[in-house]
Amino acid sequence: MPRILVTNDDGIDAPGIAVLENALADVGEICTVAPLIEQSGAGRRITLHRPFRYENRGKNRFAVDGSPADCAMMALTLLLEEPPDLVVSGINNGPNLGENAFYSGTVAGAAEGAKYGIASIAVSVNRRRDIDYAPAARFAADLAAKVLAEGLPQGVVLNVNVPHPTYDGIEITRQSKKISRNLMVETRDPYDRLYYWMYEEVPLENAEAGSDYAAVRDGKISITPLRFDNTAHDLIDELRFYANTGLTTLP
Repeated sequence: MPRILVTNDDGIDAPGIAVLENALADVGEICTVAPLIEQSGAGRRITLHRPFRYENRGKNRFAVDGSPADCAMMALTLLLEEPPDLVVSGINNGPNLGENAFYSGTVAGAAEGAKYGIASIAVSVNRRRDIDYAPAARFAADLAAKVLAEGLPQGVVLNVNVPHPTYDGIEITRQSKKISRNLMVETRDPYDRLYYWMYEEVPLENAEAGSDYAAVRDGKISITPLRFDNTAHDLIDELRFYANTGLTTLP
């Protein structure tokens, strides 16, 4: 039976991960390693300047007091006797579209799996409260079975975003260019000191065709293949002249 590592960024007690575990139980043998507390927006952060620990939370369930990347690394280097065949991260309460994939702890958990050469999927639902996770979980299980059967190119994460409450079709999409507007909302605490909340507005009418935002806006599941090699390979030859301009001349 295939082995599946489940993780997330909403924490071991989040409802989305429980629904995902139940759905994936029909696909493979599950081991869950997730953050002890919510780590939304943690991105690829890892813990270097303090010790961290894990707790047993039942059979093949572990809570780590660190980031999603910490969880995946601890699972793959310590907790699992054998590498999993698949990593599935989610189900996140809220989408991870466009540039938010860079900040997402959900995507980061899957990206750690891909770094180790393991097929990996990140799953999010386009809603933040009063969520019915069941449709996204069923789709995640179907996709997991497909990936286990067909494989993925090494180093690729499938970033999946599911409309709520229902969806009408599936699109393979590209990561959207930045269309969101980031705002700092100013207010005051009871001591009359200023503080700020970061807020995001997304004018979906600006989403370009073929992008993840456009697909979810139109009621379709978005599957975006992501790679995390950030090298601009097409520019290496073009920029070689910099190496010959004396920039690296030593005194």
